[in-house]
Amino acid sequence: MKATPPAPSEEDALLVKNYLLHMIMLDVLERDIQSMVTLSLKMQPLYIRGLSGIQKQVMSHLSTLRLHMGARGIRIYQESRTNSSVETLYLCRGYHRRLFMPLSYIKSEVTLKLNIYLGATSTLPNSRIEY
Repeated sequence: MKATPPAPSEEDALLVKNYLLHMIMLDVLERDIQSMVTLSLKMQPLYIRGLSGIQKQVMSHLSTLRLHMGARGIRIYQESRTNSSVETLYLCRGYHRRLFMPLSYIKSEVTLKLNIYLGATSTLPNSRIEY
């Protein structure tokens, strides 16, 4: 008799959520780096190097998240982004799951995570991150 795989846990959903937030952070950082290239700033190379360093850290963490997801039998098979949300469908050990995040939540989480990567101890009031 074949054993039934364990049902998806809260930890599985957290891995998927963190993976998606890190993917979005990469998009935000890439867009900001490209915007920075077009600006005429005295310290432009320094700012670009700083954002690129954060981008490398995010990619490294993303790689670790992918390994953990693979080890837990998690595979994302569909993602759809709208102006107001991100919806993701994923397979977790044979179980189909859905993760929905409104844009307001994503902005808040990405701001918090980027603050951590920047070494900031508190969040910035009225942060304006566009996706």
